[in-house]
Amino acid sequence: MQGSEYLQVDPGASSSQDDSGCSSIYLQALIENSPIAIVVLDSFHRYTLCNPAFQRLFKYSPQELAASTLDDLISTPRFAEEAARLTRLVMQGTHTHCVTQRRQKNGMIVDVEIYGVPLIVNGQVMGVYGLYQDITERNRRVHASRHIAGKIDIIQQEERRRIARDLHDSTSQELAALNWNLNRLTRLVEGGEESLKKLVEYSRQLAQECSEKIRSASYLLHPPFLYEADLASAIEDLTRGFQDRSGVDVELSLCGDLGSLPSEVEATLYRIVQEGLANTLRHSHSLRIRISLKWHSNWLKLTMANEEVGDYDKDSPGVPYRSSGTGIEGMRERLNQLGGALQVQHRKNGLTISASLPIDLERRRCYDTPHFDRRRP
Repeated sequence: MQGSEYLQVDPGASSSQDDSGCSSIYLQALIENSPIAIVVLDSFHRYTLCNPAFQRLFKYSPQELAASTLDDLISTPRFAEEAARLTRLVMQGTHTHCVTQRRQKNGMIVDVEIYGVPLIVNGQVMGVYGLYQDITERNRRVHASRHIAGKIDIIQQEERRRIARDLHDSTSQELAALNWNLNRLTRLVEGGEESLKKLVEYSRQLAQECSEKIRSASYLLHPPFLYEADLASAIEDLTRGFQDRSGVDVELSLCGDLGSLPSEVEATLYRIVQEGLANTLRHSHSLRIRISLKWHSNWLKLTMANEEVGDYDKDSPGVPYRSSGTGIEGMRERLNQLGGALQVQHRKNGLTISASLPIDLERRRCYDTPHFDRRRP
């Protein structure tokens, strides 16, 4: 397709024809010079024209495209059914969009983002514009980034396990000895001054609280993980262990069937619950935390809300949390890698963390599954 084909115009045409001709020239020049691969098909889904970007992407000449159907040339056996479905939809007048794979003439597979735009005139589909963008390199970068993030996560978990062992083997034992000594001291000062007895009792209670927090922190650093169970069961085990060790009441509400989720999504949601519980332990005086995991269309939303938070400005409710702490930022980075979002909102009597992740509907298997609650007895 040569540029001169677009620039021919009749100098004797009327003014309206001139306007129409100019519009046609502009449109044709836009198509030809677009970096997006564009193909135009007629109402029978037969090749009409394409731009140079389309030829560069798929390596077919206009003559080869005209001699066969587009789906036969560029769809792969794996995606043949998907390609046929998209063709039916767009020929019925439906705008389509998907991220998938297509095949070049040399057999190479490329990742593409496709927009199918029906050309409708007087209510009739007269043709189709197909827009293809090569996203192979972008996907490679995304996969490389996720691979690195996975490596970092493994290193972090190994370090967490080491710290948890150290807390259990040394700090916990030392606190146990301190508690034992303070109990003995309590008995020794029973007949002493009231102020001394109060000081010893306060110290004993403080040491006991430290022991409980160390136990909870050690558990959160190295809890049971997803490899041993599905996401719902893993979250239940995590929150049950946290509740038993910390004394914080956990109210858990999960959708009935989370279906088959990508492993990176499950790991991200689990880590956010883990980090949210740790934040509650570090910064809050909460007696209760509510956790819910629900579907909202094709988004999976995790919400964690605690009561009686200690580390926020109670005079400024409703202001988004803007902490530089590694916990909140770590959650946000995990979600950003998967196209999700994190919101942290102060309430009058607590803090709410909401994490949302987009899920491919093709991979979701619990659509319209009834919701049920899992609550602590």
